[in-house]
Amino acid sequence: MKPLLFALALVTLATCAHAQTNYCDPVLCRTKGPHIACNGLTTLAADCGPGGIEKPLDAPQQALVLDLHNRLRSKVASGQQNYSSSAFYPSAARMATLRWDNELAAIAAANARRCQYGHDKCRNTPQYSNAGQNIANLAFQNTNYVDSDVIRDFINDWYSEYAVANPTLMASYPKGYTGPAIGHFTQIVSDRCTAVGCAMVRYVDGDGWTNQNLVCNYAITQITSQPIYVAGSACSQCATGCNPKYPGLCNPEEKIFPKA
Repeated sequence: MKPLLFALALVTLATCAHAQTNYCDPVLCRTKGPHIACNGLTTLAADCGPGGIEKPLDAPQQALVLDLHNRLRSKVASGQQNYSSSAFYPSAARMATLRWDNELAAIAAANARRCQYGHDKCRNTPQYSNAGQNIANLAFQNTNYVDSDVIRDFINDWYSEYAVANPTLMASYPKGYTGPAIGHFTQIVSDRCTAVGCAMVRYVDGDGWTNQNLVCNYAITQITSQPIYVAGSACSQCATGCNPKYPGLCNPEEKIFPKA
């Protein structure tokens, strides 16, 4: 089996009624472009080959993505995640509960349909002006993986970067950071992130390996020199109180705006 591949983009994005959004509007991509959904793919690209399959996430898979993210977010926000044998990340004062966003998922699909593992340059929409992105790839032969297991493994592997991050990095995301990869973890536990949407494809590459790519777009990315989350007693700054299912997070009704 080839190794799993992961990457993170620090680019801009936002959401409204995506069927009415002109993704070719240059206002959406002021610093980078072109927008992935500007005349973007609506079917699989030729690179996907005759065996390429688009795998839209169904309701149970969307629920899995949200549950995994929110459980991991709550673990950090509750101060229950260690970063060394004896030290723990501080709890978070106001970390949002993630919800599924269909527009983020639709834009992620425009990336995934390329069947090329890599980040797009711009995925902005009117609502989310600083969106993040996590991507992952699994290449394998003579094995048939269950989609839900692949999704679970990808998200857990992104999160595993907690072991090489630390509270100092969380308090102020460093500009020009060159240390071990932490961006997938920090994306998952960004306190201002309110939404996520993902897309997935499977295809056979030129070397005969079956590849499965997952693209997840988020409401906001890490902003350099700003905290990933603000430390404090768990959900102590949530005006609507704590989430009863994920007690480290704010109630889902909390109004948090993912702005830089």
